[in-house]
Amino acid sequence: MKTKIYTLPLLLLGISCYSQDKISRKNGTSFDAKIIEVGASYITYKELDYLDGPSHSLNKSEIYKITYANGKEDLLGKYHNIEEVKTFIADKIKEFGADRDNGSLRLAAEFEGNNIRINSVDKNGKLYYEGDLWNLSNVVDFHKVSKRKNGDAFLNIVTYKVKRSSEKLDKLVIRIINYGVAEELSEAFKDLNIMLKKDL
Repeated sequence: MKTKIYTLPLLLLGISCYSQDKISRKNGTSFDAKIIEVGASYITYKELDYLDGPSHSLNKSEIYKITYANGKEDLLGKYHNIEEVKTFIADKIKEFGADRDNGSLRLAAEFEGNNIRINSVDKNGKLYYEGDLWNLSNVVDFHKVSKRKNGDAFLNIVTYKVKRSSEKLDKLVIRIINYGVAEELSEAFKDLNIMLKKDL
């Protein structure tokens, strides 16, 4: 009987030592860890199978969700999957996008795998000018959203323009007729870039 009394606390202690948190990244991967600290920009964690080892850090911008051992969740990402963020981008560009050179034309975005094509269309949605294809999985830089006095804003994304079998570094510029929406789109493009990088 005494053996059972002493064994139970040891079993409970063993279970609590192996309690695990789960980190789900925006790129779709996840892993078990022990969260040490959640800071303003980074989280610090230890590998679950090496708790005596070094601490590691991960930028919060790469994380979709943290699930703690007690079941509580911290949702850091806005979009659950790649299709959700692509739909958001396409819808906002359709609603608020405008051709840079011709004010009477609107924009329409279409995705081809990890690439985006932004076309100029008339008020009825008919194709007026087919845009270039841009690689969103290999973005080099996101410039700050550029605001104009008339309320328009420009997204400037440095990435690769896809032409047949080659790619050339260039700048994708998207005119948006609402600054707040342009900021939202900028964040969505950043999230999509992270989500498309499966090797993070």
